[in-house]
Amino acid sequence: MSYNIWNKWDTLKVCMLGNNFTPEFFNGLPDAVADPLKRICNETLEDLAGYKTVLEDFGVKVIQPELDNSLRFIEATTGVIKDYARGPLQPRDHQLILGNTGYTWNQDHHTIAECLIAYDPKTVIMPNVDHSDFNSATVFMVGKDVYHPGKPKRKFAALYDHIFRNHRRNTLSEDLGHTDGCFHTLKPGVILSLFDIQNYESTFPEWDICYLPDESWVKVQGWNSLKRKNAGKWYLAGETDNDEFIHFVNHWLDDWVGYVEESVFDVNVLVLDEHHVCISNPHNEIVNAFLKKHKMEAIYVPWRHRFFWDGGLHCITLDLYREGTQQDYFPDRPNHAINHTLPATSKII
Repeated sequence: MSYNIWNKWDTLKVCMLGNNFTPEFFNGLPDAVADPLKRICNETLEDLAGYKTVLEDFGVKVIQPELDNSLRFIEATTGVIKDYARGPLQPRDHQLILGNTGYTWNQDHHTIAECLIAYDPKTVIMPNVDHSDFNSATVFMVGKDVYHPGKPKRKFAALYDHIFRNHRRNTLSEDLGHTDGCFHTLKPGVILSLFDIQNYESTFPEWDICYLPDESWVKVQGWNSLKRKNAGKWYLAGETDNDEFIHFVNHWLDDWVGYVEESVFDVNVLVLDEHHVCISNPHNEIVNAFLKKHKMEAIYVPWRHRFFWDGGLHCITLDLYREGTQQDYFPDRPNHAINHTLPATSKII
């Protein structure tokens, strides 16, 4: 199979799933640091295995980047800490699947690009430059329409024009960040969205929007004290007073974590087909009722450490092939490229 992605809801047939280091990767560190890190790794691998089973049960072929399990954070012979990049856990961050073409920027763990090239040798390897606002977490398609962040840096403008030349362009706010943490098109006419994003009239007219309030971090035990120590970047239950562990993560694993305080994982979902969607929080009754209204069933997939990795079920996957073809869901729009750039005070259209 090659790539075939025209939206987020056609029946998913091939998907990349992220991978992570084994607990042994942190052998040799002090127990106060190693124990929670090993727990995170072990439970992350358990949850990934469970996710893979769910996907395969729905007929999805799953491919995963492979890691060398002999790697260690501390070299046994010298005792020197090696500054490793995060494992290949979130393949959306530096890859883009657009129609029948896959792009990789080699910015992420090298095994992701290797896995994609093995899947489809025609995968386009882009220059090794920062394309942080141009990936499958920020750019997505709805048939003939492509949605992407605001005005690109001048040196990337020609690249955008070339890649999007056959699509109607809908420009999102430049400061939006990852769109999959802000809203999700579940099926034609149906959107799951953050509460403070309310300007869909021009881009998704008459679509049914389910608005979710931000997660209330003040209700999370120990969050306020941990936030003062890590600037709101990550959260791990039971370790809010483990200063040795907190210092280690902040110093050595700063590139592994994101900025979790601004994340809302209940919109970070993966649609399997028109009737099933993977969610990581089974207790959000607003979401459950909305899905039922639109004849969709929530498939609960445990993802315990999303608050540490700052990534949800959508982040740790990458759709490669969905059944279906390009369609025009907005036939009244002009065929030429269009922009719906928002004022600076708005987040998204």
